[in-house]
Amino acid sequence: MVGSYVKPGLRCLSSSAQDMRHAVVERTVERPADRLGTPGTHVLVVHTGASARLSWNADGTARRARFHSGEALVNPAGYASLPRWEDDVELMLLSMDPRWLDEQAQGSGVRVRGELELAPDFHFTDPLLTLLVQRLVAEYEAPGPVDSLYTESLVQTAAALVLRRCAGAGGPRPRGGGMPARRLAELRDYIHLNLGRRITLAELSAVAGISAAHLNRQFRASLGESPHQYVLRQRVERAQNALLHTDDAIADIAVAHGFADQSHLTRVLRRATGLTPGVLRADAVRRPADG
Repeated sequence: MVGSYVKPGLRCLSSSAQDMRHAVVERTVERPADRLGTPGTHVLVVHTGASARLSWNADGTARRARFHSGEALVNPAGYASLPRWEDDVELMLLSMDPRWLDEQAQGSGVRVRGELELAPDFHFTDPLLTLLVQRLVAEYEAPGPVDSLYTESLVQTAAALVLRRCAGAGGPRPRGGGMPARRLAELRDYIHLNLGRRITLAELSAVAGISAAHLNRQFRASLGESPHQYVLRQRVERAQNALLHTDDAIADIAVAHGFADQSHLTRVLRRATGLTPGVLRADAVRRPADG
């Protein structure tokens, strides 16, 4: 395992190193003890694997949020956010040279007043951006020579998405009537902290500071699903993880993850996966033996 080119001190699982002059893509692991300095490049970080909490500083205010697989952040060059993960975490990083990104902005449709300045965005979901970084990492982890034309096109597209999201004085803006990034992050944090109990739409509206009608519309515009669908999906994913990786009773798992009882979990899980909790757990036990 080698050191990271993007953030010295991190353990690097794979890296493009200096194959691309203006960008570096890496898969790294970080420990809670790791403290990172101010980046000299614009860094896109995509979380992968088990959920973990990140603490950072924004405009003099200490902040903290739980990241789930696929969630991301953008730390602009020179922005001293003092990030620190509170759990072991695996990350995918895309580092972009500021001068190169400035050139991309000049040739794109992004309106930038004066010198390019990226606004930090420390907790968001962008499935396309995540997919682009995943494919970049996979290309450099695959055996054989790297297709430079392919990687260049991936980096160009990722850069355009970062510019659209974070360029300009106004910072990240919701698209298509979506929820502001910070409000959405706070709302998702609240949901994840309270998945084990009943959550009402009125409660989420109060947290977001908007009406239930506005919440439904903005949430769907931001994530492509309603608050109810999002909450249910998170509960199913957590229950599945517990079924596969613990010996807890199914009834206990159901209640711990916000379901009314075991039969409620069974109905929802069968609808989502086609399997009951018992079958899901039995298949997971049987597969290693069959292999």
